[in-house]
Amino acid sequence: MSKSQTPHLHSSCEPTLANLWPIAVPLSGAMLSQAAVSLVDTALVGHLGGLALASVSIGSYLVFILVAIITGLGTGWHGLVSQHSLSRGGLMGLGLVYGVFISIGLGALGALMLDDVIDVFVLDDRINSLAAYYAQSRLWALPAIVLSIAARIYWSELGTPWQYTKIILLAHLANVPISYGLIYGIGGMPAMGAVGAGLGTSIALWLGVLLQLFPLFKNSSRFQAFTCQFSITNWLLLLRFTWPPMMQQLAFALHLALFLWILSQLGASVMAASFAVLNIGMLLILPAIGLGQAALSLMGSAMASKDSFSTLAWSKLIIATGLVSALLLAVVVSIMAPWFAQLLLVNRELQQLTATALPWYAMAMIFETCIIILSRFVLLMGRRKTGFILVTGSQWLLFLPLLAWLAPTYGFMAVWWLHIVYRILTVSTLWCIWRRYIKRLSTDQTFSLNKE
Repeated sequence: MSKSQTPHLHSSCEPTLANLWPIAVPLSGAMLSQAAVSLVDTALVGHLGGLALASVSIGSYLVFILVAIITGLGTGWHGLVSQHSLSRGGLMGLGLVYGVFISIGLGALGALMLDDVIDVFVLDDRINSLAAYYAQSRLWALPAIVLSIAARIYWSELGTPWQYTKIILLAHLANVPISYGLIYGIGGMPAMGAVGAGLGTSIALWLGVLLQLFPLFKNSSRFQAFTCQFSITNWLLLLRFTWPPMMQQLAFALHLALFLWILSQLGASVMAASFAVLNIGMLLILPAIGLGQAALSLMGSAMASKDSFSTLAWSKLIIATGLVSALLLAVVVSIMAPWFAQLLLVNRELQQLTATALPWYAMAMIFETCIIILSRFVLLMGRRKTGFILVTGSQWLLFLPLLAWLAPTYGFMAVWWLHIVYRILTVSTLWCIWRRYIKRLSTDQTFSLNKE
């Protein structure tokens, strides 16, 4: 296949499960390894004591807020590239420049504000300094995350996401010995404690970037995929596609901070059990994330080709696959909730709280799966601001106010019931928007890729 034909690679794929899984599964695996980054740091630092562990937890969350913005950029960027296949190469290069500049700016802003932000939430000077040093050691890897996202988009659009996944898995596996050596001073490395965990993670991320570049060096013609097309039109197009998902991810990260603050009012036991429940919930949505990324490539290609039949068929297959996967995972987690609680926690009270909440949160993750996939559909429709307003508004204007009002009165279980209620309303709204679009698509085959 010639390079001029590669942008249309997915347009030849029939909407079948056999063609969906080779795209979705590798991307889900890549997301799993990325989700494990902070967990690895936490596990490795745990033996240093509570002070180091608290510092890593705080520093990780502050970095998570900045990474969330970059993740949103990647979602919008992927949607743009998949729908504008004729100018894909120029948009890849332009997005790469745009993303690197944003990541450098976020890193500089984070370095300037870290101390002040940490001082607002933590009063222990020992934790403050360690958390700041840990976060700073993670900030210089932000451009590496942008480069990794570029590689993910590139290989996904070529239909070979395993090329990306196997490299990112290798890099994240390398994170364990590198971080361990820097934390405890093994193999001639300096013993840096908690800061070594952050530095080791950053080194592993840059190692992943270097490994991603190696296949490109082997075939210099592949660099044509990153030729830049600097023009006002392309800049504005890139901005329109990326700013809503960037703001949506930022709002999600900040809403999580407020959510945890509200939970802290219910006591330390509730906080500890909730952290365990949320960590398991992150694993439950991994198939949805992989399917959402697959939708950007597969459906985006079909919509760019104005293939209404494939667009409808892919959407039905992806949402059905996501629902079945989420339902199966929810059943497994509900049955094994006591075992998961005992695996993660020692205290019997915390185990009981976690085991009680897990089935309800697993049910909420079924609806969260629908939200993740449908929000990608809405993004591909061109309704970028609509998706941002609906998802963010449901978190900030519905869930958090209800949580602050009802949780102090009705206690721990109200938290997880509210997770289900607000997601049902969000899914219903997103589904209505998508149904109206596909009905119009079925009748007059209208495609509007740049509506907003």
